[in-house]
Amino acid sequence: MRKRLFPVIASVILLSGCWDTRNIDHIVYIHAIGVDYKDGQVVAYVQLVGFTALAKVEAGGGKEKAAVSIGKAAGETFNIATDKIYPSIQQRVSWGHVKSIVFTKRALQKGIVADVIDVLNRYNEIRHTAWVYATDEPISDLFQATPLLNASSYYSLLSNPEEIFQQSSFIRPIRLSRLIAAMDEKADVARLPYLTIEDNRWVENKKPKQMLAISGICFLHDYRLQGCEGRSDLQGLRWIERDIRRTPIYVKQKGKTVASLIVHDPKTKWSVGVKDGEPAFTINVEAQGSLLELREPLSRKQLTKLAEQTVKQEIHRLYKLGKEQQIDILNLAEQLYRQRPDLWKKHQINGLIPLHNNTLFVNVELVISASGKEKLNYRAGD
Repeated sequence: MRKRLFPVIASVILLSGCWDTRNIDHIVYIHAIGVDYKDGQVVAYVQLVGFTALAKVEAGGGKEKAAVSIGKAAGETFNIATDKIYPSIQQRVSWGHVKSIVFTKRALQKGIVADVIDVLNRYNEIRHTAWVYATDEPISDLFQATPLLNASSYYSLLSNPEEIFQQSSFIRPIRLSRLIAAMDEKADVARLPYLTIEDNRWVENKKPKQMLAISGICFLHDYRLQGCEGRSDLQGLRWIERDIRRTPIYVKQKGKTVASLIVHDPKTKWSVGVKDGEPAFTINVEAQGSLLELREPLSRKQLTKLAEQTVKQEIHRLYKLGKEQQIDILNLAEQLYRQRPDLWKKHQINGLIPLHNNTLFVNVELVISASGKEKLNYRAGD
């Protein structure tokens, strides 16, 4: 009898470790977190994503219409606000799959960021790989904007910005870990991508389709907002940003676009010196480009010169904008801190340096390595 009971008892003991497991559809997964500040309270938003339909698609099944659930609660602090979500959610909550965090400009202006990050640092389920954004849109509307073709929010810009960045590099996405590192550095200014909703570019099932887009950058120093600038004013940023893979140049002559280039993997080197007792910065940009469109008969030499001038002008405009707005867009203070800490200590104020007396030199070397199936027009003496 004992011999017969032994296998049964052993199997019960071995299976006991699985009794506390839950099916995937028995747990609510927080996909994105939103943070706003209104009427003296922190307003927390959560976006829920279901993995059941996602699993069906990845297993070869058809797409189901994407469902989005959004929760909202307000409290004196971020932690109090999120605690208020639990009573009405009716299922166990997992925070281990948070892919993105969105702050409104109001939250950034009120210095809520430090409090939120402190809570996230202490909560063991939250991963520091989440992407972080700023916005001025209502967060509930932002979380309702799903991708095209009934795709899950799991594949939206909120959680997958890298693929878009690699194809058309401009405003680099930032993870929570990198944001914390940047704001903990006295001389560093963090660049937070700025999200908006576009409703005039896409139509789905004969109805306007709201889509997320990165339309600018908000700049933060020491966990506080310095200012936000639009995408059109930040063209020069791509020449100093890291990990730029592929970015276009629209070459103009007398105000008219004469050619389009794609530039791959630009490399930027900084050097710091002194001019008239003030820090002087030199940027050296090296890149290779491919010709996509040629609207005027230009030689390679002419085209290269015009393209290099375009890059220089974009960087100088960005430098001028930073001086006008008193925002260290180019992160000059960080370059000074890394290369000449003695000068940085002399000129810094709260970690940053005054921008009105500094000098910037820009050198650009662009090589047009390919022109497609059509050849450039070569002329004697060019």
